[in-house]
Order: sequence, then structure tokens, then C-alpha cells
Amino acid sequence: MGTILITGNGGFIGNYIEKTLNKHYKTIGLSRSDGSDITDYHSLKKTEGEIDVIIHTAAVASNDYEISFQTNVVGTLNLCKYAKEHGIKRFILLSSIFTFDEKDNEYFNSYGKTKKTSEEVATAYCQENGIDLTILRLAQVYDDVRLAQSGQAMLYYFVDTIHTQGKITLFGNTNPLRNYIHIDYLCDVVTEVIKKNQIGTWNIIEKKSHTITEIAYILFDALQKQPQIFRLSEKPNIPSVHIPYDNIYQSNSLSSISLTDGIKRILNHDK
Repeated sequence: MGTILITGNGGFIGNYIEKTLNKHYKTIGLSRSDGSDITDYHSLKKTEGEIDVIIHTAAVASNDYEISFQTNVVGTLNLCKYAKEHGIKRFILLSSIFTFDEKDNEYFNSYGKTKKTSEEVATAYCQENGIDLTILRLAQVYDDVRLAQSGQAMLYYFVDTIHTQGKITLFGNTNPLRNYIHIDYLCDVVTEVIKKNQIGTWNIIEKKSHTITEIAYILFDALQKQPQIFRLSEKPNIPSVHIPYDNIYQSNSLSSISLTDGIKRILNHDK
């Protein structure tokens, strides 16, 4: 194995993946910090030496469709072209479970739609040009030290509110499911996919999903507090997320991190 190129290595997920892979491989980053803009092919920095794999983590979660399209779709196409012109034969695209056009996916918005299109673009381009493609559709990713806080605001809001106030107020009348994966597990999956040269598309989700009420109870239990859950029914319902239970990534050697254990890790880090 030569060098692994990671796009978006300045972001939350890309940075964690780079630090993990650095233990076993040589890695280089491609990000705005080096003057590269994936929406502009000609700005992408030239690399020295052979690159074996591109891991494409760079993306935006904007509500503006044009902004999302430029980064998530055009950016992915540019990276595929970059792979072709540099003789890179493996491409790993990090996508999202928000890409599913299902009735229970209220996050099939500009982000979800453009990530779905980015999958289609990468699939067509890589098939045409003999590039091995792996697509990993991620559930919501969190970590112990809160680098994911801006993207997973609800989870950390639950942690902070129940910790400081001993109660939580839920909006609306529904009780939607959530599925969270810990960044450490994701990094283990990416490492295994590279090591075993696994090609295909998988959904990366935790074994058990939880309703938002269940998440609150997990926190009350971890904090050893008497549950106090209130509802403001007049408020808009909390959006639902489609959880794909098919085509889940399976591993004989990796163990995922349950949300219960992950929440305990957050609380222990906060001490």
C-alpha cells in the first residue's frame, strides 16, 4: 500500500480518519487549507508519488441546493476525474443514510438529494473508467470530545440539558427513531475496508436504533437521575430519519459502540 489521499481532512470525520490511518499508512490531505477547492478541478493540488486510494469525506450540509450541488456532486465528479488522471484505482465515498427517498426520511433535503446524486455520479464514472468504488452510507456520527456537536446538535443538547437541568422537553407528538454511530467505529470500518480491499455499497449503522424518548431514558439512567420528560405538543414534530436495515456492513472482527456506551464516554470526557 502506497499513499492514501483524504479529502476534507480538516473536517470532523476526515480528520479522525486521517489520524487513524496514519498509524498504518502514509496519508495526505486535500482541503481548502492547501488551496484546493473540489468544486474547481484546476485548483486541486498536484501530488507527488503514487496514490493508491482516495477517501472522499468532503461535503456540505447546506439547505441551499445550489451550494450543496456544487460541493457534493460537482466536487465528487472532480475527485473521480482526479483519480482517473492520477492513475488511482480505488475510490471510497462517504455518503449518508439521508440519501434514501422514503416517506419516513424527512431529511431527504438538499443535502440528502445531492449526496444521492453524488453516489450515482461516482458509480457511473468509476464503472466507465475501471476504478474500484466503495460507498459507505453513514448514520449520524458522533464523538466523545464534541467535535461533532454542530452536526449532531440534538444528541449533545439532550446530554447537556438532562445533565444540567435533570429534565428534558420534547417537541411535537411523534417519537421518531435515531441511529448514531461512534466515530471510532467508523474509522475501524474504513481501515478494514482498505485492508481487505472491499468493494461495494454498505449502510454503516448501529445495531440498535432508539426513539428520542429512549435516548432521554438512556441519559437519565447514565446520570442516575429520576426521569422527567415533558412534551410541548403544540410545537412542530421532530423530523424522522429513515433507518436502512438492509445491506448493513458486517464484520467478524469489529465491534460497534452502543449508544449507551457512547453516551457514557461523552459524560466521562465532560467530567
